Amino acid sequence: MPPPYCYDHPRPAVTVDTLVFTLDGDAIRMLMVRRKAEPFAGQWAIPGGFLEIDEEIEDGVLRELREETGLDEVALLAPIGVFGELDRDPRGRTITLAHAAAVRGPAPEVTSGDDAAEAAWLEPDEVDQFAFDHVQIIAEGLQWLAIGIEMGPVALVLLPEEFDDADIKRLHAAIGASARDASAWCREMLENGVIAALPGTPKRYQGVLTPEDDFDDEADLTS
Repeated sequence: MPPPYCYDHPRPAVTVDTLVFTLDGDAIRMLMVRRKAEPFAGQWAIPGGFLEIDEEIEDGVLRELREETGLDEVALLAPIGVFGELDRDPRGRTITLAHAAAVRGPAPEVTSGDDAAEAAWLEPDEVDQFAFDHVQIIAEGLQWLAIGIEMGPVALVLLPEEFDDADIKRLHAAIGASARDASAWCREMLENGVIAALPGTPKRYQGVLTPEDDFDDEADLTS
């Protein structure tokens, strides 16, 4: 018989929310769901839900993504913050463990499920209002995205496996950076051995080290 989970003192609920980014055409898009039920029914939110009592955190992250959007594979999954304001969830005290991740574009097809009425890839400024405190989580996620692109690992996920100067400029333009920033990034990544020029094809490149091998310190992308 399972334990009743009755305690002498109140305990908060714990959720996991995961912001997934992709480069789709010329735009950075993030994976969002439209809530089916209250609270905030009909509003856009980051995919997520309650962590089960016997579930590892990363397992819960991937389960919720799969159940609500059908997406079952992401790269560079990393924690970006703990959000626990007293009034963030009208159902009661709820603390969320927020994560960010990236996938290579074009944006993978997603399908809504579980308690999501709709799943879609949206641009960050496409929605005026989000459920819960998700606007704050999105702000943290965008910072993670910018740092990860600048350092290399997120850029290697978002860019095609083989890319050229135009692809690099397109990625940087999508986050508001200049063509000069893109050229400086390319030079730095070449000098540091993160990318390499493809032989016989001028100004075409590929990643030399995978993000998982070369950038495995989560602190590097969250500081």
